[in-house]
Amino acid sequence: MSWIGWRRDGGDCLIGRFIRAKTVQDAWYRGLELIYRGGQVITDERGSQTRELLNLMIVVEDLERERIPAGFGWTEDRLREYAEQLLDGDAHGFEYTYGQRLRAWGSGTDQIAYVIGKLTESPQTRRACAITWVADVDTKREEVPCMMAVDFKLRDGALHLTALFRSHDFAGAYPANLYGLTEVLRYVAGKLSVRIGTITTLSISAHIYEHDWERVERILQLN
Repeated sequence: MSWIGWRRDGGDCLIGRFIRAKTVQDAWYRGLELIYRGGQVITDERGSQTRELLNLMIVVEDLERERIPAGFGWTEDRLREYAEQLLDGDAHGFEYTYGQRLRAWGSGTDQIAYVIGKLTESPQTRRACAITWVADVDTKREEVPCMMAVDFKLRDGALHLTALFRSHDFAGAYPANLYGLTEVLRYVAGKLSVRIGTITTLSISAHIYEHDWERVERILQLN
């Protein structure tokens, strides 16, 4: 496992780790171990106990293999449905979905179309970014997006995606997030006729909820 420098501030809070993983499965297992073994136990604002690691960055190099890790529990049909919602502007009866925020928020702005247009116009652009947080709405709501932004960079003929999470349920959501983001990346890359590259996630709070601790222990014992 590789990492950037880390330090402990004010006690047991572990800040800053980096993983370069071959596959989503590799990323999930290694991330789970880092958080579970080294994370600080905290109680969040809803009263849930978690093990937490701050500012975990993971680069996944091969997005085609081992997309559904053993032990995750979601079926491929459910993952496909989740991925489709990321590219769909309909809220499907929820307060919000990532797809709605990315494709049809407010006046109907399609940020994915914007990203495609910007990269078509200027392949080296640093402006191909889409956000999900809407300040005048989300500062007044209880349910707010965990994924804050997605950014696209086209370099050397490959399209790379970076996603920023303010809060990341690593045991319950990471593989699904990567499955869905891979399909978003594939969609944009297809429109540009380029190959897909890597996905990088920056999880400001990467955590494992107490109700998942026993399951994570079993997963780590098998790997």
